[in-house]
Amino acid sequence: MKRVTTIVIAIFVILLLSSIRVDVSSKTQIKVQTEPIEEEAEVVVWDSFVAAVIQVESRGNDNAYCRKEDAVGCLQIRPIMVREVNRILKLNDIQMRYTLNDRWSRVKSLEIFEIMAEEVECCEDLTRLEFYEIVARKWNGGHRGDKKRSTKKYWKKVKEKL
Repeated sequence: MKRVTTIVIAIFVILLLSSIRVDVSSKTQIKVQTEPIEEEAEVVVWDSFVAAVIQVESRGNDNAYCRKEDAVGCLQIRPIMVREVNRILKLNDIQMRYTLNDRWSRVKSLEIFEIMAEEVECCEDLTRLEFYEIVARKWNGGHRGDKKRSTKKYWKKVKEKL
């Protein structure tokens, strides 16, 4: 019994330290990434980046609501983002769809964020931090957000939280 308990705890710790990523391109729902990424003498993992975005968006509040933009949840997801993610899922022949109520769920909000991040065309020559910047600025400013000057301030806030 002691060995089973140890194995269960070890698996839990491994999963806890892992990043969960939704891989839309391969039509697989969940892909687990366990390797941390080193950047400028510090270890920056995907979870740290997502946590920074959540802090900037809602200060970690799953019940955050911005009436002006109809932005909801920890990642302040607007209705247009739900529509865009559902469009991506349909294009990839994935049957699952999100509803506006799903924005209130941290788990589903994270899935939506992951799907949008997977849409970022990444190049081999980008550092992880440069990739995070593109993802954050597109999250804030839409499909061309990484090209907008107005999203630089948003990225600075996210980067400070890393």
